[in-house]
Amino acid sequence: MGKGVSKIDIATSQVNARVISRSGNRICIEAGKLIWFKVSEWLPGTTDADKKKGTIWIRQDHTRQMIINKKQVGPSQVYGYGFKKKECGASAYYYIEATLFGNRDTKNNTGLYVKGFTPALLVSSKWCLQNDGADQRDHKFSFGENVFLGLETEGLNQQTLTIELYRLNSEVTFGKVAGRIFDTNYDPTKDDAQTKVFQKQAKVIDGEVNTEFTIQPSWKKGNEDNLFYIKVKDGNKYIQDSKKQIIHARYLKVKNNVVPIKKNMVQLTNNAPVKVGAADKDVKVNHLCTFKQINIEDNGETFEVFKEGKTAFKKTSPVVQYTTAKVHFNYDKSDIRPEARDTLKYLLDFLLYNQHLDMSLSGHADDRGTLDYNQALSERRAQSVKDFFTKGGLDKNRIKTRGYGEVSPIASGKTEEAYKKNRRVEIEFSYIEYNQNALFYEMIAPDANKIKEITVNVLNRSDKGCFRKEKHNKNIIYVNETDSKDLVPKNGSIVKQIVFSQQSGFPKNYALLLGKFLNPLSKIYYQFAFHINSCSYYADKDKATLEVRVYPDVVWIGHFQYNGEETVTSYYFHQKNFVLEQGISDVLNELKATTFYKIYRLIPANFIVEHTLLKYIESQAKSYFYGIHTYHNRNVEKAGQELSLSGTNTNLITQTQYTRFAAAAVIYGFVVVGIIIDLLMIYLTRGKNISTKLEKFAKMARKAESVLKKMNDAGVELIPPAIAVNAGMYYQKQKSGKLALVYEANIKADPLIAINFKREFDLVQLITKTIQDIKNAKHPKGSEKKLNENKENNSKIEEYFKSLGVSIKGSITVRGDLIFEQNMQFNFLTNSYSFTDKLGNLVQKAENQSIIKEQISFKADISLKYKKEFRFDPFQTKIDGVVNVGLNGILGAKLMYGVNNKEGKGLFVKKIIYCSGVEGNYFGNLKVSTVIGKILDLETNEGTPTPFTLIEPFELPLYEIELFKQ
Repeated sequence: MGKGVSKIDIATSQVNARVISRSGNRICIEAGKLIWFKVSEWLPGTTDADKKKGTIWIRQDHTRQMIINKKQVGPSQVYGYGFKKKECGASAYYYIEATLFGNRDTKNNTGLYVKGFTPALLVSSKWCLQNDGADQRDHKFSFGENVFLGLETEGLNQQTLTIELYRLNSEVTFGKVAGRIFDTNYDPTKDDAQTKVFQKQAKVIDGEVNTEFTIQPSWKKGNEDNLFYIKVKDGNKYIQDSKKQIIHARYLKVKNNVVPIKKNMVQLTNNAPVKVGAADKDVKVNHLCTFKQINIEDNGETFEVFKEGKTAFKKTSPVVQYTTAKVHFNYDKSDIRPEARDTLKYLLDFLLYNQHLDMSLSGHADDRGTLDYNQALSERRAQSVKDFFTKGGLDKNRIKTRGYGEVSPIASGKTEEAYKKNRRVEIEFSYIEYNQNALFYEMIAPDANKIKEITVNVLNRSDKGCFRKEKHNKNIIYVNETDSKDLVPKNGSIVKQIVFSQQSGFPKNYALLLGKFLNPLSKIYYQFAFHINSCSYYADKDKATLEVRVYPDVVWIGHFQYNGEETVTSYYFHQKNFVLEQGISDVLNELKATTFYKIYRLIPANFIVEHTLLKYIESQAKSYFYGIHTYHNRNVEKAGQELSLSGTNTNLITQTQYTRFAAAAVIYGFVVVGIIIDLLMIYLTRGKNISTKLEKFAKMARKAESVLKKMNDAGVELIPPAIAVNAGMYYQKQKSGKLALVYEANIKADPLIAINFKREFDLVQLITKTIQDIKNAKHPKGSEKKLNENKENNSKIEEYFKSLGVSIKGSITVRGDLIFEQNMQFNFLTNSYSFTDKLGNLVQKAENQSIIKEQISFKADISLKYKKEFRFDPFQTKIDGVVNVGLNGILGAKLMYGVNNKEGKGLFVKKIIYCSGVEGNYFGNLKVSTVIGKILDLETNEGTPTPFTLIEPFELPLYEIELFKQ
């Protein structure tokens, strides 16, 4: 049973060009769009393994003698072709077939005859001094000279056209035809002489007519220059141009001069342009010297780093290469020797895949024999090579031949060795090879003390048809390490390589490595370069094809806790137990010199004194727990899986005083949030000094579901934070196989703050205060208009009640707790944040910001006489458009995350306190007294409710906590 392709058909699953007609195995399709073909039937002997090899598609002329091009496609892939308009013609069929082995099936009709359709059009015309030369319309020819006519067409390929030559009648003037120019039946060329008709002599080849004829002296008229033009017929129909004109090639200028005819050509020649010269960089060359895929086996997984037709290169640089191949002949012979056929076959195959490349053949002989005999022998040798190529399906018009006889020897002397070298045909052509920027594969590995092995696998690599002088070798891969100039050869298409990261001095040099993690401009990876070169990809053997970049497997972990007690909370990074340091007494002076005063300056001086906060913090020094740890030389997790913390664990907190201070500063920044909230509430309600109350907060029992009840029972007004924070920084391979630097933070506040108190206020005093005394506080966006509208009413209410000498007393009840637990990850690869809300009480406003839904609410009431005349509502009904405001107003918190490696900050958290503000409405009358001869009472509000601002809305950014810092 035979094996191979039995039939092909249109792949209907693809988006195809419109099929205009089909009859049996002949198909006509519209031009300019792709039509896709597939193998529809296989011969019975074809195995599944055969089908997985892919197919080679061959496009031939309608005679099936000339191969126009070949193309190889992978298994289960389809072959597509789109007809150019110049390729279309009524009889311009191409034969398309598929094969498993690259050979044509000359006995069976396994393929399809396909042609394209587009309306007939004459695109351009020119008169030339040589075949397919430059347009010479300004040149004046002489009668007796030969001239070349060039036409470009659409929809006429393979047609044989009639060319009619006309001489312009110079005696026709505008005055003679002025009365006829509006006659629709008037032919402006009727007075011109039809000089010559070349009946069905112009063959359209690849959409072009390139022909030559002699300008006959008999066509001359008068003593002036003669002007000629043409009309073109396909059958009985004149061909128009894009302007619907049938007059073309205006004008061939012939001066009043006759020269002797050298070669009288009265019939048109049919020439095809032979474009021998440098290859066109804009046309893709299909090389046989290539590879199809590169895989890397890493950590028990296979990653595809290159696949032909799938991998997109950022930049490809084509380079023109000139090459000469030689075949030698026996003495006085022109037939091709058997050993030369392999060389010619490789070259033929290459040219069949690249139909746009052309060549020149130069034949040579040794100096035995006469000059004339050797000249003829050299021409026969060149023709013999040309015949080999044309019989193999190559277009003869792509090949230029010339014999040089014995005049160009490459070896001197009268020895047989010199004679052998000189009996030759040199095959000269240019081609394009390609260079690309190196691919890179990123991975994680331990240091050189715990090495790791990867495998690089190059699939379907071939060096067949490599025409370089220093040829590519499919059996060698060169490897180079960072900072090494040596290229180490490794044999085979599958090579193993030991790799490791640049962390050999860790943890002693931990500060240096941490700086590289936090500095995006530093080179943190160790590199292994693989040189896998071919003419198709990465042709330059001095440049790497693949760079394997090996990143440290270090995981940086920070823990920071405060809970008002002297026991550590079981809240660890990835549920792994860590030993934490306790107490910050030894670094309080440093904290006071830095963090403390940043916080201190936020609040007006008359509501906070230095010894109050410092005394409280000192009393709580042993309630702080912190730790900085690392894991390295790990058993690295597979791509997309949970982070692995198995390896060497190092406690960095014992390394330097700096790390102790940095860790303590982190948790201190969180703890002061609660204290600041309390201070703000005292300021907003114009409450009393807190010089003695903070100490009793510390021992208050905390439990989220009952904390407010316990505060009621104990008579406690405020509980400061119970905070646990852990954070990590590490490289991790994603499911896609790409590597990402990940920052992770887990924050649990139980609570961040809890408040339960009631404050009295004087309305007249309160409405005169603004947020100007709170440093860095700002009004929310969009609130200014309403504040300005209420400002005048505030003044009126103040003036009215002062004139009455009345004090309006009220109270604000403040109650609530801020509790949350959140996991946040920042992925440097995707530049994105992801959040996991453990308690379901967070709202994500932006990709890097979350708002705690639970709020500290406050309710304002006016007592006694004026109680019914005042009503209070939230100034803002929504915070950032996502969180509803209840009762009269709220105080809440936002967490904003950021990454700033440019300044060496790494991951940081910025806390923002927000206040919705409280707006009041006064329902009584506002009266003022004035004296104009007598006392008059005027109602300034005309009996309508008067809105005013009791507490202004604001946002206050607090201390920025840097979880990792260079």
